[in-house]
Amino acid sequence: MASTRKSEGKGLRTGNAAAAALLVAAITAAFAAMSPTPGNAAQEKAAAPAAGAPAAGAPAAALSAASASAAAEPANPASATSAPTPSAAASAQAALPDAASVLYAIHQVDSKGADSADVANGSVATYWFGHAFEMDGTPYFTGFVWETAERYGKPGEDDVGPMTTVNLAEATFIRDPASPSSPWKFRGMEPTIGEFGAYERPPEVDTRRKPREYRTAAGKLLLAVPTETFDNGITISGYTLLVFTPPEKRQDEAKDKVWAYAGEVIAGEDNGPACADGDVMPCTRSEGELVFSATGTADLPRVTVQFSGTTISGPGKTRKLGPADAVIYTYDTTRKAYVAQQ
Repeated sequence: MASTRKSEGKGLRTGNAAAAALLVAAITAAFAAMSPTPGNAAQEKAAAPAAGAPAAGAPAAALSAASASAAAEPANPASATSAPTPSAAASAQAALPDAASVLYAIHQVDSKGADSADVANGSVATYWFGHAFEMDGTPYFTGFVWETAERYGKPGEDDVGPMTTVNLAEATFIRDPASPSSPWKFRGMEPTIGEFGAYERPPEVDTRRKPREYRTAAGKLLLAVPTETFDNGITISGYTLLVFTPPEKRQDEAKDKVWAYAGEVIAGEDNGPACADGDVMPCTRSEGELVFSATGTADLPRVTVQFSGTTISGPGKTRKLGPADAVIYTYDTTRKAYVAQQ
């Protein structure tokens, strides 16, 4: 075998509620097969190079700014707000750890300011997204890194296709107001929190949309990172879902992760390139709004995508999307991911 990690994945598609559910079930089957190894997010050590200026690459700089203004959805009126608190906003304005700092914290390699680095046996680690947030009065920043599999075969033997995912790792920092010269202290890292993507690439982060947050009654954070993928002439909008459990609230430190990948949801599509101005198929475009709601039986919320726009309803026909096209996702504890309800 040419690579050490391989699992299934498919392109994201959307339409009416039933079709979306089937398509999401197909792609999330890949992510449900992941078998991450526990990291040690409680470990504290000094991270170098020192965290400071924004990342040299566009992803680190742009995504950190986007995460600072994430919209929050309340778990209940007493435990959450609809926007970051003033202290969280102030933390976001501090010099956030850059891509190089995150890469070093995870792999102890100096990327010399770049947002990507060779790490081991042909594997490449690349900064994906950064998010500043606050939990129980503590300002956090987490940087996420995606990694290709290690290579052991001859050049050209590596089998990369729609079922080839990438590993997702994270490094988390806590802001220390008593140290203005180096405000972000390394808290810990996890070498794998799940696998996602296709063709050995992750979904691209969509910086035009803001990340979304939901705080649960048990003190967890559900983060929805806006993404965009392109498949066969169709641009698919979505969200990557990630769950943060404060280290001190884990029930089993050996098994429970601080951050965990929790699947994907589809939030619209645009077939503009594929429809060729209507010559090939009707042109359609849709958008989806995320709505979080408590279930009463589980800590993680129900995620509903409410669609607007148009979709293809038959040969040469389109229709408007409405309330009946909403797709509901619930967290599957067996698959450890959100899945669309049938």
